[in-house]
Amino acid sequence: MAQNDAFEARLVTRFKEGDSRAMDTLFDLYADRALGLAVRLTETREDAEEVTQDAFLRAFRYARELRGSADPAFGPWLFAIVRNLAADRRRQLRLPTLSFSDPRAEQLPVDALALDAQAARSAERAALLTALDALPEEWRATITLCDLEELPHSVVAATLGKTVGATKSLLYRARRALRDAFVKEWSDL
Repeated sequence: MAQNDAFEARLVTRFKEGDSRAMDTLFDLYADRALGLAVRLTETREDAEEVTQDAFLRAFRYARELRGSADPAFGPWLFAIVRNLAADRRRQLRLPTLSFSDPRAEQLPVDALALDAQAARSAERAALLTALDALPEEWRATITLCDLEELPHSVVAATLGKTVGATKSLLYRARRALRDAFVKEWSDL
């Protein structure tokens, strides 16, 4: 067992025994990554924040029921909860949202070259997100966890409930499909 896994296991044990500081430490260890994953798997930042909050509530509610070494490590288990809640959120009926801009912003002087660069970055990001959204949920989650969150294959495998080999295979297929979708999206522009 790696040092981080042992530390995490002690935190979960302490939490199960009622130590609220252990819960705070687990939150501090995983909040940013859980939110990052949720941002990439949901449609809005607000949805991502709600998914992350709900995931931690569920994790802390059910962590006391973890039985020990046969259970997954806290991180992969939390990421699986985030993934499932994000998938549920994406399936829900979406209501349109309105955005109000500051009318003073239109009066500010603008650098045309900076605007062009910003527009190009925005177009690339939009094309990438469109291509990513076109992928099946499992492929999108795999790419997000492996490439964007830079989690080890073993953690991603535990999160997805797959073997490390199956996870690497999923990642290969997902990257290939993302590349193809990205190329198609750019050729349509």
